[in-house]
Amino acid sequence: MSKRQHSHLDGDRTGKRPRRAPKKHLYLVLDDWDTGFSIYKVDADTLQDTRTSDVQFGFPDPPVLRFPVPVRHLGMSFTAFGNSIFIATNPHCPQTPILLYDTEIAGITIGPSLPRSLLGGIDISVAAGDALYALTSRHAGEQHSFEAMSWAATGSDEMWDPRPAMDWSWKSVPSPPPFARDDIISSYALHPDGHTIFMSAHDSLYQHVPKGTFSFDTKRSEWRWHGEWALPFQGQGYYDSELGAWIGLRKDGYICACEVASRSRESAVQPYCKIAKEKLFLKVPERRLAATRATLAYMGNSNFCLVDCVQREGVEPTCVFDCCVLHMSTFGLKYDHRGELQTTRHCSNSCVVSKHILSFSPAVFWM
Repeated sequence: MSKRQHSHLDGDRTGKRPRRAPKKHLYLVLDDWDTGFSIYKVDADTLQDTRTSDVQFGFPDPPVLRFPVPVRHLGMSFTAFGNSIFIATNPHCPQTPILLYDTEIAGITIGPSLPRSLLGGIDISVAAGDALYALTSRHAGEQHSFEAMSWAATGSDEMWDPRPAMDWSWKSVPSPPPFARDDIISSYALHPDGHTIFMSAHDSLYQHVPKGTFSFDTKRSEWRWHGEWALPFQGQGYYDSELGAWIGLRKDGYICACEVASRSRESAVQPYCKIAKEKLFLKVPERRLAATRATLAYMGNSNFCLVDCVQREGVEPTCVFDCCVLHMSTFGLKYDHRGELQTTRHCSNSCVVSKHILSFSPAVFWM
C-alpha cells in the first residue's frame, strides 16, 4: 500500500482533516488617536496596485486594539516575538508591566516590567532561539544595556503558590556590550545561523563615521569584533534565504541586499552590497518627518512590507489632526538576469492620518 493510501485511511479513521497553518497578517501600530495608540490588522492581499491606489482620509479598517497612554506625549514601546506584540504602555516607569497581545487568539496577558536599564523603551530587539534580546541604542551618559526575555520556570512548585509555573522574565546578558558610551547602534541583523546577532555602531557626534561592527553569539554569550565598517542599512535587516543576503533600508530611500558577514573573521571592508534601482521612500525629502523613519517588515519568501509616514502637502508641521500621509506597501525582491536587485509585485495603500507623538515611527509586524 502506498504512503498516500495510508494517509487517506488515517484521515478516515480520525475524521480530521490536516490542519492548515493560520493565515498571517500585517499588524500596524499608529499614534493616530488623541488618547493613545491604535493597532490595525491588515490583510496583505487587500493592498492595491500602485497605479490605482488613491489617498483616503483615515485608515480604511477599524483598529483591533487601542491603548490609552498613561502619560500624554511620552509614547509607548512596541516589539514582537513569535505571534505576540509586547507593549510597554509606560516605558519610563519601572512599576508598569508589559502587556502581551497574542495575535493568534486575540487575547491580552500581563508580562514583566521593563528592567531599569531599558527604561525609556526598547530601541533594538531581535528574536533569537527562545529569547527576545533587547538593547538600548543609546543610554544618555551610561553604558549600553543588553537584556534577554524568555519564557521560563518561576520555581513555583507548591499547590498553594499563586504564581504560575511558567512566566516571562528578564535576565541581563552576562557579557556586557563592547560599545562605547557615546556610540549609537545604527543597524543590526540576525545571522542565518539563528543565534548570532550582528550590530554596527556610529559616533553620536559624527553619525556618518562608522565605529565598527560586532557580533554576539547567544549560545556562547560571546562578542566578536569584525572590523571598522558598518552594515549598509538603517535599523534592522532581515535575512532572505532565496536571495542569500540581508535585506534592509538605506537612509537615502533605497533598499539593499547585503552579503552576509562571516561570523568567524575580521574584515577591513564592508560586505558587498547591491542596491535596487527603484526608490521606495523619501521620494520628497522636504516632506520627511525629522524624528521618524520608515519601517520594514519581512513577510518571508523575498516579500516585504514598508511603512512610511510623511508630512501632508500644504499642512503646517505643527498640525496634529490629518497632518500626515501614511504609505503602506508590499513588494517582492529578486535578482534579474544581470544579477541586479529589483522589486516585483509592488502594491500599496495611502491614507491621511493624524499624528500625536512626533518621535514615534509607525511599527509594522508580520505574524
